[in-house]
Amino acid sequence: MKYMTLMIIPYPGADVRSLKVSHRTLKVMAVVGTLLASATVAFAIYLKPVFYKARQYESLIIENHELVRQNSKIVELQNKIRSIDEMIGRIQVAQGVKASEGMDANGLASGTHLEVSPDMMTSEQLPDEFANQPTKPQVLSTVALAEHKGTTGEPFGMPIDEKSFISRTFNPKIYHFGIDFAIKQGTPVKVTADGVVTIAEKNDNLGYYIMVKHGNGFSTMYAHNSRLTVQKGDQVHKGDLIAYSGNMGVSSGPHLHYAVFDENGNPVDPLPFLQH
Repeated sequence: MKYMTLMIIPYPGADVRSLKVSHRTLKVMAVVGTLLASATVAFAIYLKPVFYKARQYESLIIENHELVRQNSKIVELQNKIRSIDEMIGRIQVAQGVKASEGMDANGLASGTHLEVSPDMMTSEQLPDEFANQPTKPQVLSTVALAEHKGTTGEPFGMPIDEKSFISRTFNPKIYHFGIDFAIKQGTPVKVTADGVVTIAEKNDNLGYYIMVKHGNGFSTMYAHNSRLTVQKGDQVHKGDLIAYSGNMGVSSGPHLHYAVFDENGNPVDPLPFLQH
């Protein structure tokens, strides 16, 4: 058997070391080295996609965060569009335009809901004469309204002639038993039906307000006025000037609070009355 002698000289003057290796061992080492090199190359090729995906992972996370942010913006825009649609519906109603197809009884787009924010959670107290009433909110049906329409003393129509929009709707859940018209201060307020003024005074919560008793037991209220032009006991006719709007009492801005009550003193959603 042939051998190969390897001489190792660590540094000049040091003892020479020799390593005797057979040719057979060298061949085995060469084969093993070749196999290891081949395995390393194959392993690197196999793991290349894994390394690529690992490098892409961070970019995918960033892209996902961006998509979430964009989706949030889309939802925000959808909410703004819905709010605009609701506002358009209120403006249409406030201007005496009947709700078109696709609009519900509140002048809102079908399938939408009015969300109440915490800053709207303030109650407008009813006058003393209604304090002991059950105050069960009602929404009269179209048939019921048709039966009432044209009857002497029924409060149909708008309490103002000026352009405006409805800033807050009838919402018993927050004790808001009427509709708020956002209008400039000093806008003429007109009674919506023949009747008798039962209250014409100032209230800490309602400011200067008026209650009018109409035919068939209906009553209407006009609140947050800056000045009244009628007194208790006065006979009024539909369209008569009874007050000038204001920002009195508990109010976040110039507006008219308009409410309708039935013969039992229960608040009724005024919105259907405005559309006739």
